[in-house]
Parts: sequence; C-alpha cells; structure tokens
Amino acid sequence: MLRFAMRTARAVACAALLAACSRPSAPSGQPVGQPAPVAAPAAASGAPVVRCGDGRPMTVRFYDVGQALAVLVELPDGRHVLVDAGDEPQRPGCGDACATASAHLLSSLRRDLRGAPIDLLWLTHPHSDHIGGAPEVIASLPVLAVADDGRDLAKAEVRRVRGAAEQRRIPVRAVEPGSSTPPLASSEAVKLTPVVPAAWPASCAHDANECSIGLRVDYCRSSVLLVGDAEHEEEKMLEAGGPVTLLQVGHHGSETSTSPAFLARVRPAYAVISAGKPGEGVNRDYCHPRALVVQRLTRVLGGAGSRSLIAFDGERCDRATPADWVEVPASDRLWATGRDGDVSLVTTGDGVFRRESQ
Repeated sequence: MLRFAMRTARAVACAALLAACSRPSAPSGQPVGQPAPVAAPAAASGAPVVRCGDGRPMTVRFYDVGQALAVLVELPDGRHVLVDAGDEPQRPGCGDACATASAHLLSSLRRDLRGAPIDLLWLTHPHSDHIGGAPEVIASLPVLAVADDGRDLAKAEVRRVRGAAEQRRIPVRAVEPGSSTPPLASSEAVKLTPVVPAAWPASCAHDANECSIGLRVDYCRSSVLLVGDAEHEEEKMLEAGGPVTLLQVGHHGSETSTSPAFLARVRPAYAVISAGKPGEGVNRDYCHPRALVVQRLTRVLGGAGSRSLIAFDGERCDRATPADWVEVPASDRLWATGRDGDVSLVTTGDGVFRRESQ
C-alpha cells in the first residue's frame, strides 16, 4: 500500500492532496478531453511537496491476441489485474492464429509479471475470445483470485475456467448487478470499482456481450475503464463514474458498442481497440474494427493525427471484399492492436498516458 508522508496537519496540505487526486476541467485553450498537466502544490515552509501516488507508475498493457482481449493492469503498489485472457488456443475455425496468440500472451505475462502473481483475473463475460485462454493462464501462472459474471455455468468454456480454478483452489467470485465492492481491495491512491448495471438488460438473456462486467481503475487524476463487449443496451445502463482518461473500446470496435451517448458520458482522452488484423483468424467472421467507430472515436479524442487505421466499411462481413477495408484517418490518441501490436501505456497519476517503448 502506498504511503503519503505528511509532516504537517495544516489544512492547506490536505487541500493540496485532494486537488492532486482530482481531475479538473481543462483550462481555456486546452484540447477537449486532454487532461491539464499536474501543477506542483504549494508547500508550507519546511514541509515536503505532497503528490498523490508519489509519482509511481501504473502500466496498462493491451496484448496483441488477435480477435480477443487481454489487458494487464500493473497497479502502482505492484499488484496485477488481468482483464480477460485471450482465446482458446485450439478454437475451431481459428487456425494457427489462436495458438500463436495464446503462446504470445503466456510468454508476455511471464516477462511482465517478473515472478509476481496475478492478484485478480477479471473475466468480463463468457465468450471464448475473452475467457477461452483463462485455463491456460491459470495452469501456467500463479493466480490468486478470479471474478466473472456468474452466468452460463453450464457452458463448456465456463466449466473449463471454473474447473481450472477449483483444481488450483483459487476462489471465484461472481460480480453481478448491484455489486459495488471489487474482489481486490483499493489502496490510498488507487480505487477499483466494478462497473455493472443495476439490473442486466433484457438483451443479456440471449447475448452474453450484454452481461459484461466492467472495471474502472482510478489512480489520482488518471483512470482506466475496461468494458469487455458491453453493447448499446448495456452501455445505456452503466454508471461509469464520470469521465475517464483511458477507454478499452467495447466489442473490439464493433458498431454495436461505443455509442455517441456513451462516449459523451465517459469522454475518454485516450482509447485502445483490441482486434485482429483484417482476414486474420476469426476476424474473418467479424470484420473489426468498423470505420464508423474509428471516426467517432477520433472526433472525441481530438481529431485525426499522423496515422490512419484500416477498418471495415462494408455492409456485411460475410460478403466482405478487400475494397471494404479502408484507411480511416485516426487520432494519435487511439491505438489498435491489429495495427500497433502490444500497446503498453504508462501514467504517474497525472491524467496523462504515454506509450511505453517496445
């Protein structure tokens, strides 16, 4: 747990600490959605400058796992949360792409964990491209706790995950509507919050995407929102806790997620799409990301930058032709694993994320 050194009890120091942990509106002339730089708080005579989090880094790693999702959040106190675990290595119809992605995920986790455990494996919903690789992660690496949405317990993928956890005696907790306490405790500078609707939308009964359990991580003036594959109906019901700094784009950039209304509420400054390359593995069947979503995100994130992003702009994926994949001008604050590979973003709690060199 982080400790804050305070050698004076004066109210001005407390006020400075609270100000450093808040995310104020951008000052005049600041780009919309871009957090203002942190100003060093004034210190009382002879007292040290107090900084929220003491400048320690938090790293969010989006792994290139093809048409799947796996995100490792390394908290400033050294704990690790893995949100989803990629796809099943031998998923039917995926070919070598899923096996390659699984091997990449496991080797990357070993490198980045550096012998530390995964303190929490957070599984957003029971689709193969989110939980299919969880049994391999559990079998290969130390995992201390698992959270899922508690649904579809008879489904083969869910049975595999829960069986692997039971074999290793790892506790599994269901995060359901009304849940407010995460399975991993918050600390002085870091707050973890489940982002779950008050009740599942009606569409959840036939679409597991709409039963996704989101997770918000706040670190001083920086925040991360991971929403799995939540689609428009669930997005309407989510209380995300206000604007966020970094957004995991829902459903791999599908047009069924990331509605204008949702973006207007969360107002991200940065965003990442986890999706496969055109025609790669099961992305032959999904054609993610969609051009409309890339354009929408680019408007919110601050306009087109120096690089474009190849996205699908056809009517139907099952009738896709090469001409349906187009280059879309994209914001420099929007990354995509299909284009950029692994994306590691670092913040010191100042409201700014910087890409870590590969």
